[in-house]
Amino acid sequence: MLLNLLLLVPLFCVSGCMALIVRTTPETCPYIGVRMDWALAENNNGVLWPLLALDAPFSAAVDTLMFPFEYQYSCKL
Repeated sequence: MLLNLLLLVPLFCVSGCMALIVRTTPETCPYIGVRMDWALAENNNGVLWPLLALDAPFSAAVDTLMFPFEYQYSCKL
């Protein structure tokens, strides 16, 4: 039980971090966390894929929660 808890805490700490980090920049747009995860997955030759596989579902959840505030913006990555 303690081992599971110790494994879950870092997972939740890094999950969705891309969605939260990009919202600190002035350029905001719908689903920017998922877009950044996708761009990183295309450009890193498989090195970051395990981390992005953990981050992408949480980024999608954060982006979905933020969608009503960001739908009027558009972005080009």
